[in-house]
Amino acid sequence: MKSEFNYELKSGIKVRFIQNKQFKSVQMMVSFIHELESERELASRTLLAGILESSSAAYPNQHAITLKLAELYGATFGANTEVEGNLNLLNFVYSFVAPGYLAAGQSLLDESVDFLNQIIFHPRMENGMFKPEIFERQRTNLKKYIQGIVDNKQSEALVNVQRLYFDDSIQQNTPYGTEDDYQKLTNQQIVATYEQMLQQDQVQITVMGDLDRDSLKRVLSRFEFQESNRKPLHEICYSQTVKDQVEVQTKVEPVQQSKLDLVYHLPIDAHQNKMFYAAVVMNALLGGSPQSLLFQNVREKSSMAYYAESSYSALRSMVLIQTGIQATNHDSVLMLIKQQIAALQQGAFSIDQLAKIKVELINERQRMQDSPASSLEQVVLSELLDRPLDYETQRNGIQAVTKKDVVAAATRLKFQTEFFLKGEMDNDND
Repeated sequence: MKSEFNYELKSGIKVRFIQNKQFKSVQMMVSFIHELESERELASRTLLAGILESSSAAYPNQHAITLKLAELYGATFGANTEVEGNLNLLNFVYSFVAPGYLAAGQSLLDESVDFLNQIIFHPRMENGMFKPEIFERQRTNLKKYIQGIVDNKQSEALVNVQRLYFDDSIQQNTPYGTEDDYQKLTNQQIVATYEQMLQQDQVQITVMGDLDRDSLKRVLSRFEFQESNRKPLHEICYSQTVKDQVEVQTKVEPVQQSKLDLVYHLPIDAHQNKMFYAAVVMNALLGGSPQSLLFQNVREKSSMAYYAESSYSALRSMVLIQTGIQATNHDSVLMLIKQQIAALQQGAFSIDQLAKIKVELINERQRMQDSPASSLEQVVLSELLDRPLDYETQRNGIQAVTKKDVVAAATRLKFQTEFFLKGEMDNDND
């Protein structure tokens, strides 16, 4: 049994409390939500999250933070950023033991909110700047992380196909920005990003667990948010005009396994309730499942790919297809992929295949209910989209999808981009 309670702490600061006894812990996330205006913000907000996560005035280093969390019976804490369509979320994620599992119903709520308040509003600073060694350490760590993405050839292919497909420079990049962005960022710029976050970002506080509602409302009021003119959010979903011609790019590298990535435009976003679920099922049938056409026909039956999968982004109106292949099989794999899409568009799949895919999708969402982190993310996304995304809603939406709906969604796919990372060291190229 669960109940929900929503209210506004201050203008532009929303609270959503899901009261339930499902987990032994209480999940809390404070999300600062910003509509992205430049690609540099991807790096600056990621770097800011790393700095704020690692120290504060009260907890000057990671060791002090770890000790405090241990004091709070093994509470967990982290900060991260994520990109959801046009929006960037800088999240402070915290979990602590629910009162019912402590002696005499002891509550860690007050101390937990005080801890988060110190982290968010009282960072470790020196002469109006973030502690220089903390700034440099976090910047170095993130530059190495970005280098690691490029070193992973599957990730490199993904970044390249995005740069080729998207018109918008923000969407072209990783959610964390580029190595060059980190090189150019200054301490002063990150301080300005921090101040902008506090004063202008919309804020979503999401709490899930077994707590007293009035106690929660009282304690959350201790967060030191100031009244300010916070920027309103516009459209979360990113979309771009479909292109008349397919853009193709090949890059040759001395690697053994080649990567062929394709992007299809799909003008169905997360706001289109019925067609959204049709697109979800269509993608699972195409390449989002071990039972999918790409997996069964490209990888298994023809043995043409080391992996062959698809993913649907309802916040960016696209379907991405990723494969790992031998370079000499490029033309055959491309033809096979197009054949699978044509099969969906022509309805050349059985009702039994469709039913199995729907069961798999529903079971996957059922498993997500057992994960506190997944449940919390689902609630935040639901708030951003202003539509229910609970298990029952998603189950009903998936179950209602018909073969005709899948065909209708597949028919709207428009091939846009091909990126081929061609390996010089493929065995067949010797």
